[in-house]
Amino acid sequence: MVESIEFEDGIFNELYYELDEAFLNDLIRFIFIYGGSSSSKSYTIAQRLIIYMMEGSNNNSFVFKLVSRKIDETIFATFVKIIKSWGLEDYFKIQKHYIECKLTGSYTNFSGLDDSDKVKGLEGYTKIFIDELDQIAYEDYKQLRKRLRGQKNQQIIAAFNPVSEMSYIKTEIFDKEKLIDLPTKAGDLKQINEKGNMFLLRTNYLFNIWIVGDGKGGGFIDQHAIDDFEFDRVNDINLYNIYALGHWGRLRTGGEFLKQFKNDKHVGTFEYNSNLPLHISFDENVLPYLTCNVFQVDNGNIRQIDEIMLKDPLNTLKDTCEEFIKRYGSNTHGLFVYGDATSRKQDTKLVKGQNFYLLIKGYLSKLKPIFRVPKANPSVLMSRNFTNDLLAGQIEGVTFGVDSRCRNSINDYQYCTEDEEGKVNKKVIRDKMTGQSYQEFGHASDVLRYILTAMFMDKYKKFQRG
Repeated sequence: MVESIEFEDGIFNELYYELDEAFLNDLIRFIFIYGGSSSSKSYTIAQRLIIYMMEGSNNNSFVFKLVSRKIDETIFATFVKIIKSWGLEDYFKIQKHYIECKLTGSYTNFSGLDDSDKVKGLEGYTKIFIDELDQIAYEDYKQLRKRLRGQKNQQIIAAFNPVSEMSYIKTEIFDKEKLIDLPTKAGDLKQINEKGNMFLLRTNYLFNIWIVGDGKGGGFIDQHAIDDFEFDRVNDINLYNIYALGHWGRLRTGGEFLKQFKNDKHVGTFEYNSNLPLHISFDENVLPYLTCNVFQVDNGNIRQIDEIMLKDPLNTLKDTCEEFIKRYGSNTHGLFVYGDATSRKQDTKLVKGQNFYLLIKGYLSKLKPIFRVPKANPSVLMSRNFTNDLLAGQIEGVTFGVDSRCRNSINDYQYCTEDEEGKVNKKVIRDKMTGQSYQEFGHASDVLRYILTAMFMDKYKKFQRG
């Protein structure tokens, strides 16, 4: 054990001290440090693990990245750089993917998750650090979680950029917890789960003294980095929110079907108005859910107030309609139904003479629905262009908004892409857990096209004429 080492002022960001509190808390099993680039996430964790090796024997850590070949020039290089910058080379033995403190015998190993043998042998380690968790598969994360056991104060520490709000980190870890906000000086959001074993801290470049200085003449002001972030703030707010501020999102890579849909422009809070009629639009596909989106209109302002997208085994038309009645069955101002015209045909899977919309009429009979489903679907290209013009504010007298709680729809509007003909890209993905294959995006975007072209038929016809 090292008796005493004094560090100069300005060596540590505020993030270090708040990480340290969680690091020393035996009740905390999981530590997630996430946020924007240039926020010193991995660097700060490396600082703490180096000091951890010096604090005593058996303080052993294992650092993982996705692949081993990326380690030398990334996280391993960060550890070595810190040790040398602190002038502590004489106190550490540095070998390939291995660093040991000569004074205590504690060590840190480094490996990629492409080396399955390393994942199996985690006896003797008290800390696991997963760098760039967003690149790690959920199955690999679960294996690491299960294999770290048998010692006091064992922790899994992870750093990542939240580039996709559809990541399992959000949907399968964060969203499954009831999170309590805590005060912080190290970022813009610090939370702990209700159970008390999971710590989350979101930070960004504005909290890194080596980018913006410490306000006291210490640290460093990197004006070039600041200017680059400011350029993104002005010109690409989505990129700025994700890479600069570290907010959940997903980068748009081009080729989007709804090119004019903008999260900051179209997403808001749009509550149900019990004094207005309801409009619902359907898509008959049942995987990953059957889509029923709920809209209301007031003076040309169409607002999506809800989405009903029930997954298996509730992804049936009957269950969907029953859920709609639970939520809106007391409305007495009218119900209008829109959707895919091909679902009007007789379905051989049903009783003779039945089709999708006749079933809806039966299930929603108490609300006396009025159907506005055309005999044929509008041209995909023409209706897509009309929808994009409407979103851009080019269709006079009509605006669109979607409530922020409609996450599946918002993701679809943002990330559904077009194929080589400009139509919806029907790319299929496979769910590793269920084995089911389905079209990931496009259902909500189709539903939106159906309702906009039918509801504003006169404007759509005028648009077609040019």
